Amino acid sequence: MNTVPFNNEAEQSLLGSVFLDNQVMTEIADKVYPEYFYQIRHQILFRVFLELYEESKPIDITTVSTKLKDKNQYLEVGGLEYLIELSELVPTTANVHTYVDIVREKAIARRLIETANIIAQNAIRSDMSLDELLDDAEKKIMLVARERSASDFKEIRDVVNDVFAKIKAQQERSTELTGLQTGFSALDRLTLGLQKEDLIILAARPGMGKTAFVLNIAKNVARLNNDPGIAIFSLEMSAEQLVHRLLTSEAQIEGQSLRKGRLTPEQINYLLLASDRLARYHIYIDDTPGIKVSELRAKCRKLIQTKNNRLGLIIIDYLQLLSGSEKWTGNRVQEVSEISRVLKEIAREFKVPVLACAQLSRQVEQREDKRPIMADLRESGSIEQDADIVAFLYRDDYYNENSNRKGQVDVIFAKHRHGPTGTVTLFFNREFSAFSDIDIHHKSE
Repeated sequence: MNTVPFNNEAEQSLLGSVFLDNQVMTEIADKVYPEYFYQIRHQILFRVFLELYEESKPIDITTVSTKLKDKNQYLEVGGLEYLIELSELVPTTANVHTYVDIVREKAIARRLIETANIIAQNAIRSDMSLDELLDDAEKKIMLVARERSASDFKEIRDVVNDVFAKIKAQQERSTELTGLQTGFSALDRLTLGLQKEDLIILAARPGMGKTAFVLNIAKNVARLNNDPGIAIFSLEMSAEQLVHRLLTSEAQIEGQSLRKGRLTPEQINYLLLASDRLARYHIYIDDTPGIKVSELRAKCRKLIQTKNNRLGLIIIDYLQLLSGSEKWTGNRVQEVSEISRVLKEIAREFKVPVLACAQLSRQVEQREDKRPIMADLRESGSIEQDADIVAFLYRDDYYNENSNRKGQVDVIFAKHRHGPTGTVTLFFNREFSAFSDIDIHHKSE
């Protein structure tokens, strides 16, 4: 027979520790709540402990008895006999944190069971759509998970020691980069690589090469960073179309020739070699159209569990095609706000950079100067706020036939929370969907 998860001895020992030494409350008052106790009388007692602690009064049999009598709860907890039993239960407070962990974990397990029952009841109801059920279930489970991973204050000396250790380790490394190497030297110098927990927005008008650029980054990250595992969520193109572009770039074969299947024996050999290289990388593509951001999060979590924690980068193409929860139906600004906030949460939860493409508004086309600015981000306020980096792609030769900057693409860093802003110029070979450093392109000419 299944029983409700609780540990009566741990609950009693925790309360007994407080009786033994009131200073224990200083350490546990923000970690334990009355609802964590399964026994009702233990909930009542700990609530009284908290009241006395907040009033800066001693917590002993006399003060606790007085409070309980004032509340008409003295007999409900077992009276004087039970208070004495608790006060004499533990000889030391040395194990109080162990008791806290046990009580807390049992409470969260009960919350999980309760949440699962609510989800099951909701599933039986006929007035909720499948999307609503899944979205609601995801949120409820996440609330329980957050309670388990709640963060505590960090003493600055501990944080300083951690930061200093990382700085020292970085000093001993042969590279200045602290994040994932993108394969573009000027870009890596400016960003020091793609940083863990960063939300990076890459925005542009159609035709600038957003998808090609992030695919080049994915390929380079896999090649240059010990293949950390990359999840690509493609909401506009199919997995086959993305791989077609990757092969075009890797094999240096014109996309049109590849589509027609008109290849020379030499090109077929290049294609075989490129296919073999790409197949070795741990790149995972999800091409679900209109995927909800909550589903995206769940898929990343599942990917980590099934691929031995192998996830180093998440790429989304593109942000405005993601869906938020149904409560924002008809309010796109609020929906995008939720999406950008959750993407930042995903970056922090999984400790990986999240690189999300975004579409710029048409107002760019109506200006004489077509270089993007922050105001051009569609439904932008929250995106700009949540992002650690906002970068724009701009091709002068797209707008000006007579441009003397043929093939050049500016990556304009309009926001960089942890570093400098500025512009990095790369070369874009449209025929091969390939980006490269300008100096490398010049050397190959």
